[in-house]
Amino acid sequence: MKITLLKSLFLLGAFICFGTLQAQTVSGTVSDATGPLPGASVVVKGTTNGTQTDFDGNYTLNDVASDATLVFSYIGFSSQEIPVNGQATIDVVLQENASELDEVVVVGYGTQSRRNSVGAVESVKAEEFNKGVIVNPQQLIQGKTAGVQISASTGEPGAAVNVRIRGTASVRANNNPLYVVDGIPLSGANTSAGTGGGTTDIGSAASLDPLSFLNPADIASIDILKDASATAIYGSRGANGVVLITTKSGRSTKGILEFSTTLSVGYIPNQIDVLSADQFLQAQSDLGATGADFGARNNFQDEIYRTSFTQNYNLSYGASGENGNFRLSFGYQDQGGEVEDSSFDRLTARINASQRFFDDKLTFETQATISNIESQRPPISDDPNARGDLLATTWSFNPTRPIFLDNGSFNQPTFETRNPLAVLGLSRNISSTLRALISIGAQYQFTENLRFKTTIGLDKSTSSANSAISALFNSAPTLGTGRATLNEFDLTNTTWESYFNYNKSFGDDVFDATIGHSYQEFVTETIFMEANGFRTNDLLQMTNNIASAQVFAANSSLERDELQSFFARGNYSMDGKFNFSGTVRIDGSSRFGGNNKYGTFGAVGASWEMSQEDWFPKAFDRFKLRLAYGVTGNQEGLGSNQFTQRTRFNTGGIDNGGTFNPGSTGIVAFANPDLKWEENEQFNIGVDFAFLDNRISGSLEYYNKTTSDFILQIQSAQPAVQPFFFQNIDGDIKNTGAELSLNVIPVETEDFVWDFNVNIGYNNNIVQNYDGPALDTGQINGPGLTGAFAQRIANDQPLFSFFVRDWQGIDSATGGNIFGNEGSQVFVGESALPDVTLGITQNFKYKNWDMSIFFNGLFGQSVYNNNRNAFFTIGNLSQGRNVTTDVLPFVGVENPFNPAEVSTRFLEDGSFLRLQNVTIGHNFPLSESSIFSNLRVFANAQNLFVITDYSGQDPEVSVNRAIGNVPSLGIDLTAFPRPTTISLGFNASF
Repeated sequence: MKITLLKSLFLLGAFICFGTLQAQTVSGTVSDATGPLPGASVVVKGTTNGTQTDFDGNYTLNDVASDATLVFSYIGFSSQEIPVNGQATIDVVLQENASELDEVVVVGYGTQSRRNSVGAVESVKAEEFNKGVIVNPQQLIQGKTAGVQISASTGEPGAAVNVRIRGTASVRANNNPLYVVDGIPLSGANTSAGTGGGTTDIGSAASLDPLSFLNPADIASIDILKDASATAIYGSRGANGVVLITTKSGRSTKGILEFSTTLSVGYIPNQIDVLSADQFLQAQSDLGATGADFGARNNFQDEIYRTSFTQNYNLSYGASGENGNFRLSFGYQDQGGEVEDSSFDRLTARINASQRFFDDKLTFETQATISNIESQRPPISDDPNARGDLLATTWSFNPTRPIFLDNGSFNQPTFETRNPLAVLGLSRNISSTLRALISIGAQYQFTENLRFKTTIGLDKSTSSANSAISALFNSAPTLGTGRATLNEFDLTNTTWESYFNYNKSFGDDVFDATIGHSYQEFVTETIFMEANGFRTNDLLQMTNNIASAQVFAANSSLERDELQSFFARGNYSMDGKFNFSGTVRIDGSSRFGGNNKYGTFGAVGASWEMSQEDWFPKAFDRFKLRLAYGVTGNQEGLGSNQFTQRTRFNTGGIDNGGTFNPGSTGIVAFANPDLKWEENEQFNIGVDFAFLDNRISGSLEYYNKTTSDFILQIQSAQPAVQPFFFQNIDGDIKNTGAELSLNVIPVETEDFVWDFNVNIGYNNNIVQNYDGPALDTGQINGPGLTGAFAQRIANDQPLFSFFVRDWQGIDSATGGNIFGNEGSQVFVGESALPDVTLGITQNFKYKNWDMSIFFNGLFGQSVYNNNRNAFFTIGNLSQGRNVTTDVLPFVGVENPFNPAEVSTRFLEDGSFLRLQNVTIGHNFPLSESSIFSNLRVFANAQNLFVITDYSGQDPEVSVNRAIGNVPSLGIDLTAFPRPTTISLGFNASF
């Protein structure tokens, strides 16, 4: 199947690529009054086809139409536009004009000069990406832009990455941005099956990150649209911001073959500080316990953690010619996790190609990615019970107990006392995801000013996850019978988008307009099966030969959603100083009731290049004021068809005795024809500035955005016909904040350059005008904690505010807890949302050597340490379980039967500053006779140290602990630890 898809992909690209061998090139030199200008930009007007001049000011630009216009620009100089008119050589002398500071950025349905933009748009190019072991594209830009919080939920290879642009704006809906890859909007849903589930007694794990199918080496740039003026073109899907991913294309006329490889090792930098065997025995003695010593001396963390090895290979070939270009690439990543039985293997193939016909009026293009991911996942759960998963049992198992019995089998004392090596050795979790993202487009240039483009896209993901637990595992649901679950997941997303673009210059004024139509269909199919009563203990056979079981429970589902849109945008640039923009989009969605299927969203904005006015202070090389206001929407996270009453048969279940109990019918949705979009209203004011000959430049932003009509699943007051219903709630979620991006060049000489970049964002989040019921979330697991929670969403509180008991210490007389507020749970003024995000990057270059140092940090957020609450208490120690050393001071002070209730005792400051990335590289000087056109070696280190007061393994953690589909944030519960990674690699071009 995979080979057939790859052959089809290459055959598709072959036709479009045909004819590119006869290449036409425009070359020349860009200089100023004193000599050549290295690093000047040369771009074909109206496209993203461009290059930069080398150290001698020379450039070569391929794939240039004979009637094209080239735009030459450089910081501090006036841009020049020169028609090609068939010329092969064009030399340009730029004139100084410090007020000019230009860059081409990708926006929805086109590109735009930053000079003419009115919205808050950030662009990160490939040379600025984070280096090292990178699985997901989001990690490439972590800490690179102000107001954008990016963090992996755990340290597991391929783990989901949370991205928040300007705060969290929704309660139930998805808060991640819309991702658009080469113009194709992706589904916001999971694209891979999660492992576990059913009644396996260990729990289940979340799906891998949906963007992990993309090879980071194929990405040319990532643009982040932050305010309504920039995102309104995407209407109902733009409320959380938009991330535009542009992949690499062929550029060189002679063809470039590129190869890169990286070899990495990773390790867990800090283990949980549990008691050693001697400390454990002393603590048991102090508690008056006897018979706790079973003779062994184990450190179970050493047994399950390991040094990981990762290898990454990328091969690509690209070329361009007179009538088109193409690029083929292959990538392979084999990443081992730092926990035994964890791995992530990804194989990718990609083609980008375009071909022009009929005097360059008609252009066909295609972009296609095929990716296959094979993942093995250890039995680490998002929802472990009191008996624990792999990590919980590793920390808690008596360190004096032997791993094996004399007969060679695992030592498994009781149902409640689990051997972590038995959890690991008697279970198996694997997943596989095959995903194809393919688009075919055509563009026709009717006149010099008018063009039409249409694109058809297919995003197809097929995933399976298999989990098995042997009948040898000492657990009530599995002992003597075994358990296995199979999850199948299939997502098909089809897209057809068409639009006209008109661009016309009137002297110094430019008018640009876009009008179009978009249609998307999302089809999701799932199959779930649980099996019991296996006649084999072979874990592989249990999942690959399910007929070896005797009892089954199964279910399936099919969901279909449609989104139809009409959009228009107009930009007007006047006198090179004033810019105006207006956008409108009408979206119709099958997810909403008949009274509100269509919603209208839009934005307006303006900017003023004040530094071009004669009266403005000459100290500024550039000063631009921007204003924007708009309304966008959100439909993500709602699910399908929640506005009509529907019933479904439940899956049922297999009890501990191996008996299947069929599921009954249940209502899954209730009629609400008024269900409609969440709306996000945003105001933005910003300034872009530069002075000291552009040695200091940056931007300053203020924003105020409000989400109204947010969607909730409301529990009905009982007795009632319906237990719950979905509706829009009166209330507002407000995010207000400021962002600063600053770039400074302290030193710039011929041999040495020091570039310093800092971005900092402040965000204040609060729920206002809400008089509905309080929403509890943040489920807390552990012995005696059934039904416990740590967060509540309520009026005049930030989202994900902690609602816990105010712990004030231990009563010296009784050994019990002392709580304020009579032991009631209250808001304690802490939230899981950070107040401040920080990124600091320093780049050094000395001759052919370069070095990059990157710090990132979050400040003002709290983390609830569910691990301490569930496993590291005096009660657990008194029952013969191991605990951390910080429990020792409470031995003899705290009553062993004192309940570990949810409280500020386990709530900690989660602020941190991390040295995230350090890279040192060397570019070899090459002679003209060398077989290489470029050769670079580098060393990289990730996650070198973290400065924090958090007592857990890492403060940058968030395990999903939702209640009633209300999400949670900032809870640490058996999360896969984050590794430190050291890498060596090289890049070569031929």
